[in-house]
Amino acid sequence: MLAATLAFALIAPVVAAQDPGARMTGVLVSEGDGTPVDGAVVALVDGEGVVAWETLSNASGAFSLPLPPVGTYRVRVSRIGYDSWTSGPIRIDSAQAPGPLRLEIPVRPIPLPELMVTEQNDCPTTPEQRRRAFELYESVLPILASMSTAATGDSLLVRMERPVRIWKRGRFRYTQDTVTVMVTEALSNASPGHLEAYGYGDIVGDSMTTFYAPDGAALASPGFLATHCLSTTEAETGADVTTGLAFEPRPGREVVDVTGVLWIDTVANEPRELAFHYTSLRPFLRRHLVEPLRDDHERRLPGRRASIGTIRIQESRFGGQLRFERVASDRWLIREWRMLTPRLASRSFSHPRTGTNVLPIAVPLESRGEVLALFRRSDRSPR
Repeated sequence: MLAATLAFALIAPVVAAQDPGARMTGVLVSEGDGTPVDGAVVALVDGEGVVAWETLSNASGAFSLPLPPVGTYRVRVSRIGYDSWTSGPIRIDSAQAPGPLRLEIPVRPIPLPELMVTEQNDCPTTPEQRRRAFELYESVLPILASMSTAATGDSLLVRMERPVRIWKRGRFRYTQDTVTVMVTEALSNASPGHLEAYGYGDIVGDSMTTFYAPDGAALASPGFLATHCLSTTEAETGADVTTGLAFEPRPGREVVDVTGVLWIDTVANEPRELAFHYTSLRPFLRRHLVEPLRDDHERRLPGRRASIGTIRIQESRFGGQLRFERVASDRWLIREWRMLTPRLASRSFSHPRTGTNVLPIAVPLESRGEVLALFRRSDRSPR
């Protein structure tokens, strides 16, 4: 359905940023009679029109948005069946946060022609489903944002089991290696900006791949909201205190991405576990690994041109699980994790007329780990 945008005049106010708990709050009311404007999509967009944060106004017209980095933004309010407007510029810097904003919206209904009714938002969710998902997401957002140890300079003692590629008998083979190391982050991950732009799969060198997980920093980033659709789901066990925040890539996302569920204790407002799997793996593997696979076979069988078949892969097999845990009164970490990532193996057979036929098969590489201790920068005592 056609989502029209309502806007309001706002003369470049200055609001606070940089504090992880700082938020822009306000209430939407109809111009003239002051009726609350509920069920409207409230988005904070930058100068290029990219959505930094997005939420829904509740039955009282109230909304709450985390503040993005310093810059100039506009607030966009969308609601089905109403005229379109956008706010003036809003400057966000390190000044003191203001009180809640009262925004009087000129609410002017517009007719929706029949041919417009079939037009839909790219996320297959209703306004009520989106409202509930945003509320659930924002209830655990401070915890997700606090999981990184990079900003605090703390260290983690981590035990990891990981696949290692070795050269043996004329070709590369994989084996498992277990190490205990001191690191600054539990998972070696790309930055949220990299994940937004390039996805959760990377190529290293000519034929090595690396895959990332949606850790706390990734989930708490504005880019995650910009590239994923959110909804809610109930626990399979029927527990009434655990609700799942489901996420999936927005339609048209072509890079390797993730879909899954973050399970949340809705009484304590605490994240418990996350289960995910990768999407768009087949085109990624075909683009980056088919040629090295062909070269490998032709090197071992000189003079025989290798014909590569369709990659056999079941995407739902590849992904991971993360378990979150409070390790101090003000700290949460990924305590344990397990990931299955794909690599290409192959079966080959020869034919006198067609030459070497290679059937690529995606097989899993397993890596897992757990945090044994947290060492604070201040006193270096383990927790």
